[in-house]
Amino acid sequence: MASRKGLLLHVLSRLGELSFEERYLPMHAGRYTEGMWHEGGRIIVNPMPHIVDTVIHECLHEMYPKYRERAIQSLTGKLLKKLSEDELQAIYAAYRRKVDANT
Repeated sequence: MASRKGLLLHVLSRLGELSFEERYLPMHAGRYTEGMWHEGGRIIVNPMPHIVDTVIHECLHEMYPKYRERAIQSLTGKLLKKLSEDELQAIYAAYRRKVDANT
């Protein structure tokens, strides 16, 4: 295997040759699908799990400003594990509406 720096440079060089698409990918085996590679250089990225994680995390900070980071991380993780696909999509849709309204 190449060194870390060599591997990173190789990954970065591939970015220009690949095609990327953002879209929802359904859960698989009870886990959120964050991305998918297809032969021919096409990669699909599901931004929802990470964005919803961040939205929940930062909302908890706003709701509980005296809680330490570790407590917020714990609460975020517990909430995320219990989200259904519909709930994940609903939170993401609400976030998108807010972001799109500000652009």
